[in-house]
Amino acid sequence: MDDDPSVGGGAVGKAGDTGIPPMDEATIRAALARLTDDRGVLLVPNEAVTGVVVEGDWVAVVLNPEQVPQDVLPRVHRHLAAAFPGAAIEARLADRVHRGGAGFGIGRHVVAVLGGKGGVGKSTVAINLALTLSAMGAKVGLLDGDLNAPDIPHMLGVHPRERPSGVGWDLWKTDVTPPSRWRRPYARFGLEVMSTGFVIAEDQPPLMTSRLMVSALLRHLIFEVAWRGDILLLDAPPGTGDELQVMVRELPLSGAIFVTTPQDLAQMDAERTLTLLSEHGVPVIGMVQNMASLQCPHCQGEIDMFAQSSRLADTGVPVLGRIPFDTRLSEGADRGEPLVLGDVRGLVAGEFARIGHLVRRWLANRDAVEGR
Repeated sequence: MDDDPSVGGGAVGKAGDTGIPPMDEATIRAALARLTDDRGVLLVPNEAVTGVVVEGDWVAVVLNPEQVPQDVLPRVHRHLAAAFPGAAIEARLADRVHRGGAGFGIGRHVVAVLGGKGGVGKSTVAINLALTLSAMGAKVGLLDGDLNAPDIPHMLGVHPRERPSGVGWDLWKTDVTPPSRWRRPYARFGLEVMSTGFVIAEDQPPLMTSRLMVSALLRHLIFEVAWRGDILLLDAPPGTGDELQVMVRELPLSGAIFVTTPQDLAQMDAERTLTLLSEHGVPVIGMVQNMASLQCPHCQGEIDMFAQSSRLADTGVPVLGRIPFDTRLSEGADRGEPLVLGDVRGLVAGEFARIGHLVRRWLANRDAVEGR
């Protein structure tokens, strides 16, 4: 386990060493001067480019939101990626960053794991699904987005050597941070992991004090951490508060997975979150019904734990899987030992494998659409 995620995102090669055309502010601005719409109108005037940062084969272009509409970001990225093939391009506009594909990068995805209410086992599902996807060969990151109750470090048994004492992150800077200064995530069980729980002690009060802080911290955790994974699972907070509002509005979410128990009340709460996702155009991959049933210790038959509701299914949300009740899930979480690692052939691991296959298929289809 790497429990010292020091700043530094790894080496960034020089453009001239990779076959990429030389990049500096002048060449980037010259390339943008050739980007026009179907009528030949310039999409990004030179004065709308408020900043260009180049480091090796990476470049970030910062645009003025008063002069450039938000929907131009993907076109700016595609244009620069074609002009400088092989370069890592970021197009930035106010609180938005676009790296290609669905926003996080070509062939890369941020998937939010949501629960309409607390207590449905969302974090447990996120951890075990991340490990399952990793076992299937995917490179997976896990971001603890529940900023006021960051439980992921405890549930994975990731404990920094020194007691956390404060954020220690410069969230209010206005300059763009290049890759050489990005923070590295922790490593645990083959996953990349990041959480505010690494810098705030478990017995300390909630961290968040304003929506601006929520926005700044979440964007820092997405865009200024040296994630290498192709799939980043974002363990989101329950409800529809500031954290979730910021996530669906500002972060590059490819899709969302709901975690809910089967009864109507839990699904009613999840339906409120579903409405929020729909308003912001975030597609829903499906739902995972947690604590869905209990296996009888005598006859091995399945016993329903809750009354079954079809509320979410009636809105078109498919059921990805039904996780049976198993006390070992919570016991393992308390010890920092996820169940899918301890019982790889059990019922729970088998159901997570089914869910993992469906999620990977959905993301592959999304890649195919993006690549057309």
